[in-house]
Amino acid sequence: MTVETLFPITRRSLLRGLGGASAVLSTVPAAGAQDPRPYRVVIPFPPGGAGTATMAPLMGPLAERLGAPVELDYRPGAGGNVATLHVVRSDADGHTLLLGHPGPLAINQHINPRSYFDPLKDLAPVAGITRYPLVICIVSRFGVRTLADFIKLARSRELVFGSSGNGSIQHVAGEIFRLNVGFKMLHVPFAGDGPMQEALIRGDIEVLFETGSNIVQHVKSGLLTPLAVMGPERLSMLPDTPILSELGYPGLYVSAWFGLLAPAATPVAVRDAQTAAIFDVFRSSEIQKQFEAMGASPVPVGPSAFAALIEEESDRWSVVVRDAKIKPD
Repeated sequence: MTVETLFPITRRSLLRGLGGASAVLSTVPAAGAQDPRPYRVVIPFPPGGAGTATMAPLMGPLAERLGAPVELDYRPGAGGNVATLHVVRSDADGHTLLLGHPGPLAINQHINPRSYFDPLKDLAPVAGITRYPLVICIVSRFGVRTLADFIKLARSRELVFGSSGNGSIQHVAGEIFRLNVGFKMLHVPFAGDGPMQEALIRGDIEVLFETGSNIVQHVKSGLLTPLAVMGPERLSMLPDTPILSELGYPGLYVSAWFGLLAPAATPVAVRDAQTAAIFDVFRSSEIQKQFEAMGASPVPVGPSAFAALIEEESDRWSVVVRDAKIKPD
């Protein structure tokens, strides 16, 4: 398999998951009604980032449906592996969940094969929650306004692109794009989104592959120019920014996706009830609007479709890691 043949999860597989979840909704009662212990969602990022933004609209509605409070437990480190390993080793009673993302579930194991967990064996998908398509941006001082001009510039000089860490979704997004289009860039990893944003403001990096919610303020201030959305649809927050397929690069979709997972031994009935609760929350048009305002696509998927996404993305990023020669820090 080559980089050119790799594609992320499709709308067909998303709809496949929706069908399975509809059956769950009709048969499973609310979880936790007789167990008041709080549910802990372990977040692999520091407070205030994408993890907080993803869970904030869901905590109250989920608590109402699950019959107990939903609390966030922040455990950043090792590209998400710290949080993931903590959940793998937690009691499989349904009260500890992981907010999973591509790093520990689909990328890290290909960069450093020495791992203490297998995401497809040690965790059980509960539901995919949402995805944040990445946006290709360049600092505005270059005067570049189109993707074609960006590619021309990138072929004439080595631009510097930043990410929130080695093997992060921003990192591999930059690598898959340059490998497909044909140019070199210098990757500079930072210890999280905060330091990366600070480096951008200082002028230390020139290119970003980042979610719309994390760059919209810099677009408004004139610091960044968005060139293309790496997703199937334009973002409402950046309506004038085309998607890659409009510019002649179909299939190069990259999203920072998120979903909930439980320790593998968690009873199926407990997980099914949690899946049902999540889908019920997303029936709210207000919840959907909140996610769309963050540049996210609120398309929840059931356990089987989420597992398929993890497997497909793992296959995809293994090739990118190999071809881009990404090594451990």
